[in-house]
Amino acid sequence: MNRMILGSTAAMLCGMVAMAPGLASAEEILFGQERQGFELNLGGGPTFWPAYSGSASTEVRPFPFINGGYGNWLDFDVLDGIRLSALQLHGFSLGPMLRLREGRDTDDSRRNLTGLRSFSDTVEAGGFLAYTAGPLYADVSLTQDVARSHGGAAMEARLLFSAPLGRVAFTVGPEVRVVTRQYAQSYYGISEAEAATSRHAAYSPGGGLERVGGIVAMQWRVTDRWDLQGYVEYARLQNDAARSPLVRTSDGSRDQVQAGLFLSYRLY
Repeated sequence: MNRMILGSTAAMLCGMVAMAPGLASAEEILFGQERQGFELNLGGGPTFWPAYSGSASTEVRPFPFINGGYGNWLDFDVLDGIRLSALQLHGFSLGPMLRLREGRDTDDSRRNLTGLRSFSDTVEAGGFLAYTAGPLYADVSLTQDVARSHGGAAMEARLLFSAPLGRVAFTVGPEVRVVTRQYAQSYYGISEAEAATSRHAAYSPGGGLERVGGIVAMQWRVTDRWDLQGYVEYARLQNDAARSPLVRTSDGSRDQVQAGLFLSYRLY
Protein backbone atom coordinates (compact mmCIF):
# COMPACT_ATOMS: atom_id res chain seq x y z
CA MET A 1 0.00 0.00 0.00
CA ASN A 2 0.59 0.83 -0.77
CA ARG A 3 1.11 4.57 -0.41
CA MET A 4 1.21 8.45 0.08
CA ILE A 5 -2.34 8.67 -1.22
CA LEU A 6 -4.20 9.83 1.86
CA GLY A 7 -1.90 12.53 3.09
CA SER A 8 -0.98 13.93 -0.30
CA THR A 9 -4.43 14.25 -1.86
CA ALA A 10 -4.60 17.92 -0.93
CA ALA A 11 -1.06 18.52 -2.16
CA MET A 12 -1.85 17.07 -5.58
CA LEU A 13 -4.96 19.24 -5.76
CA CYS A 14 -2.90 22.43 -5.38
CA GLY A 15 -1.82 22.27 -9.00
CA MET A 16 -5.31 21.43 -10.16
CA VAL A 17 -6.91 24.41 -8.44
CA ALA A 18 -4.18 26.75 -9.64
CA MET A 19 -4.75 25.67 -13.27
CA ALA A 20 -8.56 25.82 -13.05
CA PRO A 21 -9.62 29.32 -11.92
CA GLY A 22 -13.27 28.47 -12.49
CA LEU A 23 -13.39 26.16 -9.47
CA ALA A 24 -15.46 27.36 -6.54
CA SER A 25 -13.66 29.42 -3.91
CA ALA A 26 -14.51 26.80 -1.26
CA GLU A 27 -12.35 24.21 -3.02
CA GLU A 28 -9.57 26.75 -3.42
CA ILE A 29 -9.55 27.51 0.30
CA LEU A 30 -9.79 23.86 1.34
CA PHE A 31 -7.46 22.18 -1.13
CA GLY A 32 -5.72 24.81 -3.24
CA GLN A 33 -3.07 26.12 -0.86
CA GLU A 34 0.50 24.87 -1.03
CA ARG A 35 2.13 23.76 2.19
CA GLN A 36 3.89 26.62 3.96
CA GLY A 37 6.66 25.55 6.32
CA PHE A 38 6.28 22.47 8.50
CA GLU A 39 3.08 20.39 8.63
CA LEU A 40 2.25 17.47 10.93
CA ASN A 41 -0.98 15.45 10.99
CA LEU A 42 -1.57 12.77 13.63
CA GLY A 43 -4.40 10.30 14.05
CA GLY A 44 -5.37 6.71 13.57
CA GLY A 45 -8.05 4.25 12.63
CA PRO A 46 -8.84 0.70 11.50
CA THR A 47 -7.09 -0.93 8.56
CA PHE A 48 -7.93 -4.11 6.68
CA TRP A 49 -5.08 -6.23 5.28
CA PRO A 50 -4.65 -9.68 3.77
CA ALA A 51 -3.35 -12.02 6.49
CA TYR A 52 -0.27 -12.48 4.28
CA SER A 53 0.58 -11.79 0.63
CA GLY A 54 -1.66 -14.15 -1.32
CA SER A 55 -4.14 -14.81 1.49
CA ALA A 56 -7.90 -14.81 1.03
CA SER A 57 -8.38 -13.92 4.71
CA THR A 58 -8.50 -10.35 5.99
CA GLU A 59 -7.16 -9.01 9.28
CA VAL A 60 -8.43 -5.86 10.98
CA ARG A 61 -5.74 -3.86 12.77
CA PRO A 62 -5.57 -0.45 14.45
CA PHE A 63 -3.05 1.71 12.64
CA PRO A 64 -1.50 5.12 13.34
CA PHE A 65 -1.82 7.98 10.88
CA ILE A 66 1.33 10.11 10.66
CA ASN A 67 1.63 12.50 7.76
CA GLY A 68 3.14 15.84 6.84
CA GLY A 69 6.19 17.50 5.40
CA TYR A 70 8.06 20.72 4.89
CA GLY A 71 7.16 23.01 2.00
CA ASN A 72 7.15 21.16 -1.30
CA TRP A 73 10.52 19.51 -0.59
CA LEU A 74 9.77 16.95 2.11
CA ASP A 75 6.83 14.56 2.41
CA PHE A 76 6.35 11.83 4.98
CA ASP A 77 3.53 9.36 5.44
CA VAL A 78 3.44 6.19 7.53
CA LEU A 79 1.91 4.30 4.60
CA ASP A 80 4.17 5.64 1.86
CA GLY A 81 7.43 6.56 3.59
CA ILE A 82 9.66 9.61 3.50
CA ARG A 83 10.42 11.43 0.24
CA LEU A 84 12.85 14.27 -0.35
CA SER A 85 12.28 16.14 -3.61
CA ALA A 86 15.91 17.05 -4.21
CA LEU A 87 15.31 18.17 -7.81
CA GLN A 88 12.17 19.91 -9.07
CA LEU A 89 11.71 21.16 -12.62
CA HIS A 90 8.67 21.76 -14.86
CA GLY A 91 6.36 19.51 -12.86
CA PHE A 92 8.97 16.80 -12.32
CA SER A 93 10.43 15.92 -8.93
CA LEU A 94 13.24 13.49 -8.20
CA GLY A 95 14.88 12.35 -5.01
CA PRO A 96 15.65 9.70 -2.40
CA MET A 97 13.09 7.92 -0.26
CA LEU A 98 12.66 5.52 2.65
CA ARG A 99 9.62 3.33 3.23
CA LEU A 100 8.36 0.53 5.44
CA ARG A 101 7.42 -2.89 4.09
CA GLU A 102 5.37 -5.39 6.05
CA GLY A 103 6.98 -8.71 6.90
CA ARG A 104 5.38 -12.07 7.61
CA ASP A 105 4.89 -14.18 10.72
CA THR A 106 3.66 -17.72 11.27
CA ASP A 107 0.94 -16.35 13.56
CA ASP A 108 -0.56 -14.57 10.54
CA SER A 109 -1.88 -17.95 9.37
CA ARG A 110 -0.77 -21.05 11.24
CA ARG A 111 -2.56 -23.30 8.74
CA ASN A 112 -0.59 -21.98 5.76
CA LEU A 113 2.59 -20.47 7.20
CA THR A 114 3.65 -23.08 9.76
CA GLY A 115 7.03 -24.39 8.69
CA LEU A 116 7.78 -21.35 6.51
CA ARG A 117 10.30 -18.63 7.25
CA SER A 118 9.08 -15.61 9.19
CA PHE A 119 10.67 -12.23 8.50
CA SER A 120 10.16 -8.89 10.21
CA ASP A 121 8.82 -5.60 8.96
CA THR A 122 11.65 -3.80 7.23
CA VAL A 123 12.94 -0.49 5.90
CA GLU A 124 13.52 -0.06 2.18
CA ALA A 125 15.68 2.69 0.68
CA GLY A 126 15.74 3.97 -2.87
CA GLY A 127 14.53 6.79 -5.04
CA PHE A 128 11.50 8.12 -6.90
CA LEU A 129 10.56 10.16 -9.96
CA ALA A 130 7.22 11.98 -9.97
CA TYR A 131 5.34 14.24 -12.39
CA THR A 132 2.39 16.52 -11.65
CA ALA A 133 0.19 18.16 -14.29
CA GLY A 134 -3.01 19.70 -13.00
CA PRO A 135 -5.24 16.91 -11.64
CA LEU A 136 -2.84 14.17 -12.79
CA TYR A 137 0.00 12.76 -10.72
CA ALA A 138 2.33 9.97 -11.82
CA ASP A 139 5.31 8.45 -10.08
CA VAL A 140 7.65 5.50 -10.13
CA SER A 141 9.76 4.33 -7.19
CA LEU A 142 12.52 1.77 -6.78
CA THR A 143 13.41 0.55 -3.27
CA GLN A 144 15.67 -2.13 -1.80
CA ASP A 145 15.39 -3.86 1.56
CA VAL A 146 18.28 -2.49 3.65
CA ALA A 147 17.45 -4.32 6.89
CA ARG A 148 17.99 -7.79 5.38
CA SER A 149 14.46 -8.98 6.06
CA HIS A 150 12.94 -10.12 2.76
CA GLY A 151 16.19 -9.14 1.01
CA GLY A 152 14.61 -8.07 -2.27
CA ALA A 153 13.71 -4.95 -4.21
CA ALA A 154 10.49 -3.58 -5.71
CA MET A 155 9.58 -1.06 -8.39
CA GLU A 156 6.14 0.52 -8.10
CA ALA A 157 4.35 2.87 -10.50
CA ARG A 158 1.00 4.64 -10.35
CA LEU A 159 -1.07 7.21 -12.25
CA LEU A 160 -3.55 9.16 -10.13
CA PHE A 161 -6.36 11.59 -10.88
CA SER A 162 -7.57 13.90 -8.09
CA ALA A 163 -10.64 16.13 -7.90
CA PRO A 164 -12.23 18.30 -5.17
CA LEU A 165 -15.98 18.32 -4.61
CA GLY A 166 -16.83 20.81 -1.90
CA ARG A 167 -15.17 19.71 1.34
CA VAL A 168 -14.27 16.29 -0.09
CA ALA A 169 -11.42 15.35 -2.41
CA PHE A 170 -11.21 12.10 -4.34
CA THR A 171 -8.20 10.32 -5.83
CA VAL A 172 -8.34 7.32 -8.16
CA GLY A 173 -5.90 5.50 -10.40
CA PRO A 174 -4.06 2.33 -11.44
CA GLU A 175 -0.94 0.85 -9.81
CA VAL A 176 1.59 -1.85 -10.70
CA ARG A 177 4.46 -3.53 -8.84
CA VAL A 178 7.50 -5.35 -10.25
CA VAL A 179 9.73 -7.32 -7.86
CA THR A 180 13.06 -9.13 -7.86
CA ARG A 181 13.52 -12.88 -7.53
CA GLN A 182 14.57 -12.56 -3.88
CA TYR A 183 11.45 -10.53 -3.05
CA ALA A 184 9.24 -13.12 -4.74
CA GLN A 185 11.04 -15.99 -3.00
CA SER A 186 10.51 -14.43 0.43
CA TYR A 187 6.78 -13.73 0.00
CA TYR A 188 5.70 -16.53 -2.36
CA GLY A 189 8.46 -19.14 -2.47
CA ILE A 190 8.85 -22.40 -0.54
CA SER A 191 12.28 -23.97 -0.18
CA GLU A 192 12.89 -27.72 -0.12
CA ALA A 193 13.51 -27.53 3.63
CA GLU A 194 10.26 -25.59 4.18
CA ALA A 195 8.31 -28.04 2.03
CA ALA A 196 9.42 -30.84 4.35
CA THR A 197 7.92 -29.09 7.39
CA SER A 198 4.82 -27.43 5.85
CA ARG A 199 1.71 -28.44 3.92
CA HIS A 200 3.04 -26.98 0.65
CA ALA A 201 5.20 -28.30 -2.17
CA ALA A 202 8.52 -26.63 -2.91
CA TYR A 203 8.23 -23.61 -5.20
CA SER A 204 10.85 -21.22 -6.56
CA PRO A 205 9.30 -18.12 -8.16
CA GLY A 206 11.15 -15.68 -10.36
CA GLY A 207 11.03 -11.91 -10.39
CA GLY A 208 8.88 -9.76 -12.66
CA LEU A 209 5.39 -8.27 -12.61
CA GLU A 210 3.90 -9.18 -9.24
CA ARG A 211 0.59 -7.31 -9.16
CA VAL A 212 -1.68 -4.96 -11.10
CA GLY A 213 -4.46 -2.99 -9.47
CA GLY A 214 -5.80 0.37 -8.47
CA ILE A 215 -6.78 2.61 -5.60
CA VAL A 216 -9.65 4.89 -4.62
CA ALA A 217 -9.01 7.40 -1.82
CA MET A 218 -11.06 10.10 -0.13
CA GLN A 219 -10.23 13.07 2.07
CA TRP A 220 -12.99 14.96 3.90
CA ARG A 221 -11.96 18.28 5.39
CA VAL A 222 -14.27 18.18 8.44
CA THR A 223 -12.84 21.39 9.94
CA ASP A 224 -9.72 23.47 9.40
CA ARG A 225 -7.74 20.94 11.45
CA TRP A 226 -9.73 17.69 11.48
CA ASP A 227 -9.74 15.36 8.44
CA LEU A 228 -11.42 12.03 7.77
CA GLN A 229 -9.49 10.01 5.20
CA GLY A 230 -10.02 6.59 3.72
CA TYR A 231 -8.86 4.36 0.91
CA VAL A 232 -9.56 1.03 -0.76
CA GLU A 233 -6.79 -0.63 -2.75
CA TYR A 234 -7.30 -3.67 -4.98
CA ALA A 235 -4.59 -5.72 -6.67
CA ARG A 236 -4.57 -8.94 -8.65
CA LEU A 237 -1.46 -11.08 -8.34
CA GLN A 238 0.30 -11.95 -11.58
CA ASN A 239 2.72 -14.50 -13.04
CA ASP A 240 4.86 -16.44 -10.55
CA ALA A 241 3.24 -14.76 -7.55
CA ALA A 242 -0.18 -15.98 -8.70
CA ARG A 243 1.14 -19.52 -9.18
CA SER A 244 2.50 -19.83 -5.63
CA PRO A 245 1.09 -22.70 -3.50
CA LEU A 246 0.30 -20.03 -0.89
CA VAL A 247 -2.06 -18.41 -3.41
CA ARG A 248 -3.45 -21.54 -5.07
CA THR A 249 -4.48 -23.14 -1.76
CA SER A 250 -8.15 -22.97 -0.73
CA ASP A 251 -7.14 -20.29 1.79
CA GLY A 252 -5.36 -18.19 -0.83
CA SER A 253 -6.46 -15.74 -3.50
CA ARG A 254 -5.00 -13.74 -6.38
CA ASP A 255 -7.35 -10.91 -5.39
CA GLN A 256 -5.80 -8.75 -2.68
CA VAL A 257 -7.77 -5.96 -0.98
CA GLN A 258 -6.45 -3.45 1.51
CA ALA A 259 -8.41 -0.59 3.08
CA GLY A 260 -8.24 1.96 5.87
CA LEU A 261 -10.20 4.76 7.51
CA PHE A 262 -8.41 7.44 9.56
CA LEU A 263 -9.36 10.46 11.62
CA SER A 264 -6.47 12.91 11.83
CA TYR A 265 -5.69 16.26 13.44
CA ARG A 266 -3.31 18.85 12.02
CA LEU A 267 -0.96 19.95 14.80
CA TYR A 268 1.10 22.32 12.63
